[in-house]
Amino acid sequence: MERAGRLLGRALRRVRRPEAGIAWLSSSWREVVGETLAAHTRPVRCEHGHLEIAADAKEWVAQLQTMEREFCAQINCAWGGDLVRDVTLVAPRPGAPSEGVPRPPRELDNQHTPFVRRRHL
Repeated sequence: MERAGRLLGRALRRVRRPEAGIAWLSSSWREVVGETLAAHTRPVRCEHGHLEIAADAKEWVAQLQTMEREFCAQINCAWGGDLVRDVTLVAPRPGAPSEGVPRPPRELDNQHTPFVRRRHL
């Protein structure tokens, strides 16, 4: 029996739509890169053979930049064709909430700037 990800990858390759690659990557990310990397990274954009991967910390970006070729090879193998030619890793923006991490309440969140209205006298 074939893995669902390979079967889905083969079906999406036939679609030939730009968003097919990122849709497949998003759904199969954990199987493609493994549990540990999937817990700290996620595919953001895949266009014209260029994949952008977001990491949840600058340290992960620094560590994974040496593995860009391995990412390409592993993704293309799972896809069953040439989906990705190069990879860019991006760090989270300061103050941006991490994916899957709940935000603290606003009164405890130091990154939150409340909206202040001026009273017209």
